[in-house]
Amino acid sequence: MSTAKMIEVLGRLRKNMNGEVAGRMSAHGVDYALNYGVAIHTLKELARDYAPDTNFARLLYQQQVRDLQILACYIANPNDISISDEEFWQQGISTGEMAEQLSSLLAKSPDSALFVQKWLATDNPLLQYCALLTTAKNASATALQATSEYVVRRNDFDIQQQRVLATIISKHHQDTHITQALQYIRSSACGSLQQLNEEIFIDD
Repeated sequence: MSTAKMIEVLGRLRKNMNGEVAGRMSAHGVDYALNYGVAIHTLKELARDYAPDTNFARLLYQQQVRDLQILACYIANPNDISISDEEFWQQGISTGEMAEQLSSLLAKSPDSALFVQKWLATDNPLLQYCALLTTAKNASATALQATSEYVVRRNDFDIQQQRVLATIISKHHQDTHITQALQYIRSSACGSLQQLNEEIFIDD
């Protein structure tokens, strides 16, 4: 039954495919094994016809197809997403786009903060990016603490991570853990931290 549904979904994707978008993504280094180039808002609308269905989402997520993997993030039931299954979900994070889409699912998971803690402790920049985005969308006390520790430990961030960190710190600068990170950033002579400090906006 799930296979038949996936074939149905693939048919609907073909009707909405955009080769020009897929080509532009590839030209900018966003590569997938197969990419229909369907717009995110269209994928979200399509997902409503199948959600919530975590088993079906898992089937879609396993496919090497950009549009199916994104659909999976909006079809899965967040309550079913457990840290015990984190290896399954991390395998699909091959691009910044997938990190962004999966973070929306993880932010609603009961284990959201555990994903943040574990993935910020890795050396994988895409997992770190996904974890930071998850914190930006669900800033639990545990996630904010893990983010603060990450700032102090790493000292070096790519531009995507830097922008998300600036957003988190600007919004939650009164949190005890974030306050400590902010003090550390502003007292550091590290170039990367100085760049991050310039991105932070706090309306005093």
